[in-house]
Amino acid sequence: MMKKSIVRPETNQLAENALKEHKKKVGEVILVAITPRTTIELPANLSQAEIAERVELYKKLHSSKI
Repeated sequence: MMKKSIVRPETNQLAENALKEHKKKVGEVILVAITPRTTIELPANLSQAEIAERVELYKKLHSSKI
């Protein structure tokens, strides 16, 4: 018996387009390593203090996964 995919190709394409539009609005980004396996993308115009704050927030919100 063949399983049907839950996600339709059109839905996947809509998500990809939404992500592309969001990246256009944000502009330049930087990648910040949280762990060797986890990297987050942040706007490049953030100060070092704002980056540190967002990293700490990420760690707090995802503490069970880190």
